[in-house]
Amino acid sequence: MSLVSRFTLIHLLIAFVLTSPSGNVLAFDEPMLSISTGNVTGVYYAAGSAIAKMHNKKRQDYNLRLLAEASEGSVANIQNVLDGTTAFGIAQANALFFAKEGERFWKDSPQANLRAVFGLYTEDYTIIAAADAGIQSLADLKGKTVNIGEMGSTDAFQAAGVFAYLGLDPEQDLTISERPTYEASELLQAGEIDAYLYTVGHPNLSIKETSSGDRKVKLISPGEKMINEIADQRPYLVPTEIPIDYYPNILNQEPIPTIGVRAIFFTRADIDENVVYHIVKQVYENFDLFTRQHPALAKLTPQDLVNGLIVPIHPGAERFFREKNLLP
Repeated sequence: MSLVSRFTLIHLLIAFVLTSPSGNVLAFDEPMLSISTGNVTGVYYAAGSAIAKMHNKKRQDYNLRLLAEASEGSVANIQNVLDGTTAFGIAQANALFFAKEGERFWKDSPQANLRAVFGLYTEDYTIIAAADAGIQSLADLKGKTVNIGEMGSTDAFQAAGVFAYLGLDPEQDLTISERPTYEASELLQAGEIDAYLYTVGHPNLSIKETSSGDRKVKLISPGEKMINEIADQRPYLVPTEIPIDYYPNILNQEPIPTIGVRAIFFTRADIDENVVYHIVKQVYENFDLFTRQHPALAKLTPQDLVNGLIVPIHPGAERFFREKNLLP
């Protein structure tokens, strides 16, 4: 059984325990709110679990438990929060920008109800390619089989933008796979795809898995010209690098320059101010422990929590950050 499959099985077992009738298993008595995250191999799930863990240290005082739930990622998380399926979510800053402005997935339907709680790490645009596919740059994707994630996902949307920038016609110049990104490592190792595109925090279990297989892999940089041009045009994008320390089996010898986008923990405007205040308080007061929950959080600073939030900050978060002089 693959690492991805094992994590999926574990999550399903946890979900079964939490949803089974109280006569069969121990149930939680206190009220519960959910955080919509991402697939169980990704950093969103780890970050959401870390937030829940910090808050749940005082759950008896607050009479509230937080639970991280797996999801399909940023777009699904925004919709889940907007429609009340979950109270909180994690999303890429660009997806929140599109929702606020009524663009792309929310064309002509701007969403004014989203509120930022705090910023997290930077996610990196990551191109994972099989070494035997002869891909040295993004232009070399022409003629290859490339997985871009599920239709409607932010990964698929970003892939479309990259192809347009390169002048590649997905229907004529590429063979496109639209399988879920968490399956991409197995697809690449099985020879079903040559590369996959993934915007994600590092380290990532999917990339660790695919780089540990028999088929050798490398990470491809978008190139300095593209990085600078796109970062200049988009307020939510920044130049960044992917460290190689996390992936000892990849063929790269140096960090990979790429483009990054912030991940943001967010909610709705109508979520209780005290609930949000207590969540922020627990993360802040256990900040060292919080940043040790996953390597992607390790470089996070308290000031990062309030930078580049894209949507308006929730009053509960604003109140706490003003108390700590992190906001003017």
